[in-house]
Amino acid sequence: MTVLSFILLSTLGCAAFASPAPSGSSAKKECTILFDGRVPQHMTPADFDKNSSIFDHQFVHGQSGDPPQPQVGFRRSELIPATNNGSDITVQGTTTFHWSIRNDPLRPLNFSHEYHPAWHETADFSTSEITFLTGKPFNQSFDPTVHDPKTFRLAGRQSNSPETTFFQTSFEFDVWHNFAVTLGWTSNTLTVYYSKGIAPLKKVAGPAFNDNSGGGQFHTGVFKEPTGPLGIDVLHEGFQESNLNEGLIFGGIFIEDSTDGCVTTFPSLL
Repeated sequence: MTVLSFILLSTLGCAAFASPAPSGSSAKKECTILFDGRVPQHMTPADFDKNSSIFDHQFVHGQSGDPPQPQVGFRRSELIPATNNGSDITVQGTTTFHWSIRNDPLRPLNFSHEYHPAWHETADFSTSEITFLTGKPFNQSFDPTVHDPKTFRLAGRQSNSPETTFFQTSFEFDVWHNFAVTLGWTSNTLTVYYSKGIAPLKKVAGPAFNDNSGGGQFHTGVFKEPTGPLGIDVLHEGFQESNLNEGLIFGGIFIEDSTDGCVTTFPSLL
């Protein structure tokens, strides 16, 4: 049995971000939400399989691979916003991608592998503008700044060699790690925000240059690379343990319009 899973908590289950009040004003400045993946409490697992789901119910299950060449090298299970078709409003102007993440104590990861809990893949599937990683890098020379596999890292365009790691922090267990990444789709800029628990997000990297061309889709879930010698086809080759039962816990997933500079940073339990 192979189980790669992730739990997506309702809005009340995690630090869901709301905007801070402007200086000298009691009114909240609210950024325009382009996609709200903060799951209402009344939703059930079956709701994710419906055409009306806020996430695309057809992708990505990772069960039967890609016949006639099943993708047996890596393991994956993730969610994509239903409205995110590769060229929609979430990849226009400047947008900010939010997610909160913590370990699943019942389904621990194997940190001798590389994992991608979130990434933004280009519309032609050739690369990703950003990749959010943890675990041991499959290619240490490709990610030379990583010395501890139990870290979260936010890297830029995946086709760069070596990758540019803009931010990394310790993957502390049993606490929420909150991230936001602002991408300028025409300015080719990247800014990273981070906090723990219910603390407000703070800018930790950027704005810096990153090749954001290619549009595409935002993925959150569990994507597990195989281990093996450099040069193998990681889609179809490499080692994976049998009877996998690994997972992560997510919350606070949403995408907002930051074209006017608005970025949601202040946490509150909605």
